[in-house]
Amino acid sequence: MRVKTVSVRAGLLAATAALGVGSLLAPAAMAATPPSTISKGDTGHGVWCVQHAVNLYYETYYNKKSGPLAEDAVFGTSTADWVAWYQGKYGLHADSVVGKNTGFWMIIDDGYYSNYCKAYVPHGSHPIG
Repeated sequence: MRVKTVSVRAGLLAATAALGVGSLLAPAAMAATPPSTISKGDTGHGVWCVQHAVNLYYETYYNKKSGPLAEDAVFGTSTADWVAWYQGKYGLHADSVVGKNTGFWMIIDDGYYSNYCKAYVPHGSHPIG
């Protein structure tokens, strides 16, 4: 009986050691890197974040209960038009392309989803200072 207990413990020790070595050799998880720009034709999480930020700004600016965009994660003509509107409100180049400057303000405006959206929306440090 004692031999069986020792062999079970040795087996558990070996399995634990193998798991530890395997986790050391496994590639580290990489944080998502946002694209350099988001623009017409793009789809996905970043586009949803852009649409959400535009809607929030619109709701605040006009004291409305909903924004003008469907948050469907598809950057079409309507999203492009409203991104240009948003850029104009910030005095940015209104080209409908979300780059680091536009993305910076969108991340700031969306306090609730800002950490989530940082992985999907291009952004930099404060563009003025």
